[in-house]
Amino acid sequence: MPKSVSIVIKMFEENFAENSLTAYQLSKVQFNYGTKPALSIPDLTITAGKITTLIGANGSGKSTLLKVLAFLVPPTQGRVVFFGRMPSEKVRRQIALLPQRPYLFRGSVAHNLRLALRFQQVPRALWGARVSEALKQLGISHLCEQSANRLSGGEAQKVALARAIIGKPKVLLMDEPFSYLDQDSNKMLMRFMRDYQQDRQATLVFSTHDRLQGMALADEVISLVAGRPVQSPLINVFHGIQEKQCFKTGKMTIYLSDGAGPGRHVSIEPKEIVLSRQALVSSMRNQMQGRIKAISEASGNILVTVEAGEVFQVMITHHALQEMALSIGDEVWLSFKSNSVLVF
Repeated sequence: MPKSVSIVIKMFEENFAENSLTAYQLSKVQFNYGTKPALSIPDLTITAGKITTLIGANGSGKSTLLKVLAFLVPPTQGRVVFFGRMPSEKVRRQIALLPQRPYLFRGSVAHNLRLALRFQQVPRALWGARVSEALKQLGISHLCEQSANRLSGGEAQKVALARAIIGKPKVLLMDEPFSYLDQDSNKMLMRFMRDYQQDRQATLVFSTHDRLQGMALADEVISLVAGRPVQSPLINVFHGIQEKQCFKTGKMTIYLSDGAGPGRHVSIEPKEIVLSRQALVSSMRNQMQGRIKAISEASGNILVTVEAGEVFQVMITHHALQEMALSIGDEVWLSFKSNSVLVF
């Protein structure tokens, strides 16, 4: 092939990759720690320019998946494609990973950020402006010359995040970023993530144990159970036995739609459950009476915890709470369609 033609083809491929709607494509990915499987992903796509949440219990594979996406560890088998490209040193420099427990080097905050710029091979002439910009974005400009080993836990988390974004990565990966933050810092980080994604059209992937917060913040949600993606929000998850179109948990029976399953778990999206004072005249097959155990605020809505054989989480609006005048201890009815029950 003539050299000029190969150059044109390479430019076309790079341009296609830059404008791809898919940030990651995983195919037949397995990852083992020794002989113990940690990930088993037949196929998974992560959309570019969106915020994606990884949710799941401890040990479900969230942190391992983030390391695979950062190309810090190769999968035991399978393929991970990044914007249409296979992993390389150039590709890795376009990805930043903020670990759950970030490590800061000795020296000042500014020194830590300059080290990141050196690693990213950013020209030295740009360092000063980049450091100022990253600190300003996170509201920590006053920490510029502070010694890293004298920072509070929340300050260290923000500095580590500034270090992650200073190279202007194409993808930002964050492992449990809300774990050690107080309420004000938590809200600040949520605002930052939304603004950062919108302003830069960047791809953000973060893990969290707070399922409702993750669902509220993200454009897309990936739920992991024992290293496998499942089509479930992992809220209102019940274990049991499926018998034809019924799912029996031992405490209650949940009616399923035709063709549901098979599986040993079910889940119901909190917003799919209708909360009412009286039993509804409805075609919804699942209706049960229970008692309110807790009422709390959750991502701008109200989360009502109801004991109805099993414990359900129901999401309603502030207006609905006031209209029904609900209080802890009140008896209520839960109703949901059989086709809103996910079986896995």
